[in-house]
Amino acid sequence: MIVAAESIRPHEAEASTAYEAVLHRDVAALTPLWRRLQSEGACTAYQRIEWVEPLIAHLAAARGAEPLIVEIRRGGRPILLLPLAQLRRRGVRTIEALDLGTCDYAAPLLAPGPAPTAEEAERIWQAVRAVLPPADLIRLTRIPGDLGTVANPLALLACARPIPLTRSGFALQGEPETLLKRVCSASTHRDLTRRANRLERHADIAFVAATEPAEIAALFDTLVAQRRERFREIGRFEPLDEPAVTAFYRAAALAEPGSGLVRVFGLRAEGEWIATAYGLVHGGAFHGVLLAMAGGPWRAAAPGLLIASRIMVWARGEGLTYFDFTIGTQPYKAGFGPVERPLFEIAQGRTLRGRLALAAKRAAVAAKAELERRPALFERLRTLVRWLRRQRQPATNHRSEEKQET
Repeated sequence: MIVAAESIRPHEAEASTAYEAVLHRDVAALTPLWRRLQSEGACTAYQRIEWVEPLIAHLAAARGAEPLIVEIRRGGRPILLLPLAQLRRRGVRTIEALDLGTCDYAAPLLAPGPAPTAEEAERIWQAVRAVLPPADLIRLTRIPGDLGTVANPLALLACARPIPLTRSGFALQGEPETLLKRVCSASTHRDLTRRANRLERHADIAFVAATEPAEIAALFDTLVAQRRERFREIGRFEPLDEPAVTAFYRAAALAEPGSGLVRVFGLRAEGEWIATAYGLVHGGAFHGVLLAMAGGPWRAAAPGLLIASRIMVWARGEGLTYFDFTIGTQPYKAGFGPVERPLFEIAQGRTLRGRLALAAKRAAVAAKAELERRPALFERLRTLVRWLRRQRQPATNHRSEEKQET
């Protein structure tokens, strides 16, 4: 039974071509349809129900967020689900993608069949807006241009604008054993080979793709500890300091151990996990989510780089065809020759308060972009911010936008 559903049907279109929008607040009631669309249609890994269910269970209340799932029907047939959430940000009633600080991409789930055209996307968006509850601001950000081989209708909208943040990745092709030699730059491959050879001198070297619940849980605990130590050391905000965030990632990893959406990895040397990683597998692609490594004497071996390269080989051995670095511009990524692709944003103020909040946000983004054109000043300010963060305990009562917008 659908709970708290509302609908609106355009009056001037014929029933067979009109888009009907239905607003759902009960995600559980949509699970059968959701699973069918994600398996037969198109979406990103971050819209999978295995990700969304623990996200809502562990983070919705903590964030003060209410899920809003808009279903679009045409001729009575579901063609799209758009996961959204309503919450307050600094007193501004905001509708955004169902993200809650854990999703790199915002996108709908599309039914199989022809993807909406740009004109159809505009009509769909009008129907979506008509059923949304009152809000000051609608802001959907980090919208990819495609969902695999299908165009993302959100990116086709006239109101969608590119943002400074990009995503990157590369195709996985050929034999796993020769993958790194083919995708890496010559200097990166030499560096990887040298570091791998040094690591092999140690005892008990192993790369593990965990499949058993106990091993997944142990590796995840190690990952959390490694990230907390490193982020406190450099004075950066660590989302995993928040218990609800940690509980969410753990629940998602243990939902379908070793075979579902989430994969957890470890790189071991001399009885110690020297690097850990957490990623998603969907639609023939691996998406990197979390990476951590041991400090101390192991840091010189660059265990994070080594585990990332082993995951690439593992992914190709599993038959995957794309390695997605997702967002961010960490320097090590450049050595693998990734292709950068744009991300988009839809931001619409619906009230004066929303328009003022949006203007302030855009001014902050512009100021940051200006600072980044002055690297020395930007680095001094960032160093100061990190020093200040080290002087206090990490905040745990709000989400960080650092990963998305720094």
